[in-house]
Amino acid sequence: MLASTSQQNLTHSRIRKLDISRDLDQVADLIERCFPIHLDYDGQTYIKEMRKTARDMRLLGWLSNLSDLSSNKAPGFIWEEEGRIIANLSIIPFKDQGKEICLIANVAVDPDYRRMGIARELTNFALAFLRRIHVSQVWLQVRDDNPAACQLYRSTGFEAHTVRTTWRIRPSKLIPYAKMKEKRIYLRRREGEDWREQKQWLGLSYPSTIRWNLPVNFNRFEPGFLQSFSNFLDGVHLRHWGVDYGGEFSGSITWQKTKNYANNLWLAFPEDRESLVLPYALNKLMKRLSGRHPVSIDYPKGRFESEFTALGFENFRSLIWMKQNL
Repeated sequence: MLASTSQQNLTHSRIRKLDISRDLDQVADLIERCFPIHLDYDGQTYIKEMRKTARDMRLLGWLSNLSDLSSNKAPGFIWEEEGRIIANLSIIPFKDQGKEICLIANVAVDPDYRRMGIARELTNFALAFLRRIHVSQVWLQVRDDNPAACQLYRSTGFEAHTVRTTWRIRPSKLIPYAKMKEKRIYLRRREGEDWREQKQWLGLSYPSTIRWNLPVNFNRFEPGFLQSFSNFLDGVHLRHWGVDYGGEFSGSITWQKTKNYANNLWLAFPEDRESLVLPYALNKLMKRLSGRHPVSIDYPKGRFESEFTALGFENFRSLIWMKQNL
């Protein structure tokens, strides 16, 4: 559990703890100025929720003043100049196999105040705070087309762990694969006996070290009535397909319904058969999905890249996952 920040430690600094009762509107404005939110539906939803929270806090009136007193977590820090918030850093706690870790996110500096060392000082301040409260590991994600930010975080002790690309497409926009000549590949309903290999291949595509921040619990993929019933009760909507090549199970695709811009596809394929089997499977699968609702695939950068591009997928973004052990 994250401990409260000592206000005494911040008295002589322009950095202070984020006050959710009065700072959220300014932070939302700052994030909109610093990031291309207009290109990201989920980012727009995040900003709308932030502004709604700010309105709700104002409606609560004097009760909002209790927010700092009742919370023993630090949602983040801001840099203030003459009453104006010109930089922000959010801290999001997670559990990874029972261990408390944190994600640093929304590191934003007003364009008029960049190249002054503010982001570095804010990051170092947050790391010092997390060390004091005995958080053992901190992560952040940065776009791979932002080398200046990558260098900044390396200078504060972060190291690159992996790079993940998000691919998006509307099923109706899929391009028939030009190299498709294989006739022995079939898409079918996943069977219970597929689970052992599916679980193994999921581990290759989505390593355990990053699963804490994925919007899915792969344990829910396990076949059987009890798990399916549990998913139903919890409002988890999944559909599984198996892919056979020459009569042998050669991969699986799971569709996950979300409340975000795109539904998710989770791929479990051995790398030695992926380029042969997956293009055909995706062509067959897209015909079974809603043509207009986008789907999204999170995958290791560089893996299946040329095939995704040939099929018409958009490279939405690639994020470097960086971590630091404290």
